[in-house]
Amino acid sequence: MGKIADRYAIVGVGESERSRKSGTTPLHLALDAARAALNDAGLDARDIDGFMSYNENDSCTSHQLATYLGVRPKYVKDILGGGSSTEMLIADAVGLIETGQLNTVLIFRSMNGSSGQRVGRGYDPDMLQEALPGGSYIIPYGSASPSQWFGMFATRHMHKTGITKEHLGHVCTSFYEHAQRNPKAFLRGKPLTMQQYLETPDISYPFNIHDSCLELDEANAIIVTSAERAKDCKSKPVYIMGMSARQCHPHAHYWSDLDQVASDYVAAELYKSAGVKPEDIQVASIYDCFSWVVLRQLEAYGLAPKGEIGNFVAEGNLRIGGKLPTNTAGGMLSEGYTHGMNNVLEIVRQLRHQYKGTDRQVKECEIGICTGWSGPDIAGAMILRN
Repeated sequence: MGKIADRYAIVGVGESERSRKSGTTPLHLALDAARAALNDAGLDARDIDGFMSYNENDSCTSHQLATYLGVRPKYVKDILGGGSSTEMLIADAVGLIETGQLNTVLIFRSMNGSSGQRVGRGYDPDMLQEALPGGSYIIPYGSASPSQWFGMFATRHMHKTGITKEHLGHVCTSFYEHAQRNPKAFLRGKPLTMQQYLETPDISYPFNIHDSCLELDEANAIIVTSAERAKDCKSKPVYIMGMSARQCHPHAHYWSDLDQVASDYVAAELYKSAGVKPEDIQVASIYDCFSWVVLRQLEAYGLAPKGEIGNFVAEGNLRIGGKLPTNTAGGMLSEGYTHGMNNVLEIVRQLRHQYKGTDRQVKECEIGICTGWSGPDIAGAMILRN
């Protein structure tokens, strides 16, 4: 893999309003997010020559977005995908800019995830293999939703490591605390105590509603360009130090080995490409579709001592002021859920020191990590700096 450190940057980020019922289309949400990102970067829509998106058959196309912005793009790409797609498309954008095919790329995710098509709903029991790769191995036995699939991995990991429900609760209460400082967080004004968490009934063990991502109507957008072009943007660039775009579990039917996840393979390449170590990371955006997923990735990326993940979060280290402030806007558990892109927006803002002078800002943070998780089978990550 060629060295990309500091040669490419994120120069614009933006989002639409978050709601349970937008009353509009994913195209209109995408337009709101794209215009916000363009304004953030100080760019005109005509400065964008590449548009990319990821979706679950629940969005508009890149061509539609570009056209409604008044642009005839040189390149469009729409992929089917959820978690870890942001990192993969940023890597694709870097490659296209590197080869001279594009100059500046806008990447977006737009969805009516509450009022429209919801993730994990509507599976046909006669289409087990199409509903989920390897689905015929688990769905007939009652494991038919994301909370059940990830719950299976979580329960195994908890059994092996001694992680408890209370440790999951520390992830949730930390992120809910961050959401109270974020005016754009959907669950702002709804703090969560450990007692409330532990008294909430489980949906599917070990998860209750607080352990689960917040499905909403919203869109996010990110603009990527070269470090050279970034100098002409209004915003402070956040530079890409290194990436591992998307790696896989070694088994196609990964249910056969619950003790490893794709993130285990991402970490080594990620740190090598960025030229840093886990102890250099000062702020984190960790993919949090479920609380346990955060714990497993902290372990995979060496961000907390192996075998001591529970104690690490119980000591308050995910909170602002802790050793590794994580998901400081509230994450997907309490801010919103765009399959991970909202976490990228937040880490960019943290590394710009955009909240300086407030209790939202992580002090003196210069290097951050952002992880993507499609599942135990597929993952990616990147390391950014200011």
